[in-house]
Amino acid sequence: VRALIIVPDGFLSATRQSALAATGSGVAVESIESFVSQNLEELGGYKGSARSGQILELLQLYNQRVDEVETDKSMMIEIPQNVLSDG
Repeated sequence: VRALIIVPDGFLSATRQSALAATGSGVAVESIESFVSQNLEELGGYKGSARSGQILELLQLYNQRVDEVETDKSMMIEIPQNVLSDG
């Protein structure tokens, strides 16, 4: 089993270097942006038409969870109109 570290894109290079120095080749390091976009592509069946629906579903689920448990509602994401109309 290979470990996976997910980091913001700006930390990708430094984290890869640190992981390689610490473990050799036993750790994969990916950016959160790449990880999420690859998963959305997969969930959408690699069809551009399904991508907006997957993004809308993800954002709505995120907002629902934040709304249920967080007191700081500013953590919710304002869903762009183009995602709403395409979804």
